[in-house]
Amino acid sequence: MRRFKKVLLLTILLMISVSLFGLSSGICEENKKPPTSEEAILQEKGGVLVPKGTLVIEPGFQYSHTSRTRIAISGFTILEAIVIGEIKTEDIKKDVFMGYLNFRYGLLDNLQLEAQIPYLYRRERYAEDSSNTEKTVTDSNIGDITFGASYQLLYEKGSIPDVVLNFKVKTNTGKDPYGIESDASGVPKELPTGNGHWGVSAGITLVKRSDPAVLFGSLAYFYNFERDVEDYGEMKPGSSIDFSIGMAYALNEKLSTYISYDQKIYSHTTRNGEDIAGTDFNVGMLYFGASYVTSPKSFLNFSVGVGLTNDAPDVTLEIRLPIRF
Repeated sequence: MRRFKKVLLLTILLMISVSLFGLSSGICEENKKPPTSEEAILQEKGGVLVPKGTLVIEPGFQYSHTSRTRIAISGFTILEAIVIGEIKTEDIKKDVFMGYLNFRYGLLDNLQLEAQIPYLYRRERYAEDSSNTEKTVTDSNIGDITFGASYQLLYEKGSIPDVVLNFKVKTNTGKDPYGIESDASGVPKELPTGNGHWGVSAGITLVKRSDPAVLFGSLAYFYNFERDVEDYGEMKPGSSIDFSIGMAYALNEKLSTYISYDQKIYSHTTRNGEDIAGTDFNVGMLYFGASYVTSPKSFLNFSVGVGLTNDAPDVTLEIRLPIRF
């Protein structure tokens, strides 16, 4: 917990210092066009690129909470209906705190380079219904760093929307889930901060303006590479399809709100080519957010996500502070 407090404090101090720097630099560069709050939302969604020669540094913080009930059977079943042994139910509560730095740089008018460096603090609590004891496991480490590029293929004209192609590479810099020890009751002694595999994603984002609103949608495919893991064999996390649709609405020159729906469908994780049961997921999230222009060079973005499927987190909160240089 002490380590997490340090990470949170450093993230907050960094956000404040970068904001102040962005404010002072923005005052000195009045010749550049000030950003709009809608622009901050669309840049976050990958539908608008930063101008050529512009660097955006975006410190951010995300929190997610998940609460689940797990049934553990110590024994065996007959005909999938009769259970011989002890049945236990556990309430599992998961909290993930993530501080991160996003970087976006306009290499050309229609080409943007980007990267994200995350740091995670995880806490999981396990409580058995048959006892009053609760076990808490915490861990923190760097997450999986990602980098990529976005290319604007088409510009909005008439009925044709803006079309942006996105490509990303995910590294395996985080602590992987393999080799983690558990106690006698199956509770892990440490927690992963990454999936232990390299991965790539490719997608497309569409943006169509209809004043005072902006419509946006995206479709992406993510692929994880197979890896030979000692004592496990050939492991490959499932691929996923991600699609989203939403609308941003400008309330005034400085404040915009948005609503969006995001759906991620994951295939099974495989071990030596065989599917592992229970590793396919369907994550649906409904997001509400707002963006406020704090200075000629900086925004403040805030969003709340509500899980709509069983595999989704119950709630997520996120705050971002993109600064233009």
